[in-house]
Amino acid sequence: MKKALTITFLVLSALLILDSMNAGQAFVMLYLAGQIPGTNIYLSAGTMLEGFALLIGFVLSRISNQLALTFFDYVKSQRETQRARLQQI
Repeated sequence: MKKALTITFLVLSALLILDSMNAGQAFVMLYLAGQIPGTNIYLSAGTMLEGFALLIGFVLSRISNQLALTFFDYVKSQRETQRARLQQI
């Protein structure tokens, strides 16, 4: 219980600090306009598109890898079940 409360208070403290620095607005400006937080530098639309494509690619590869591993585990368990049935006969 102590650990859960400590983690909860740390997360809430971090959110309070980020809110006081207007981190939400900085992230929105980064995503919508390409403005790097804390500077007056703007990224071009092509650079932002490349970044989002890279991030989406990483996410999709992780999802497809997890699906493939789950499928192969399912096939392996099915084969083991069939082998066990054949040995009982």
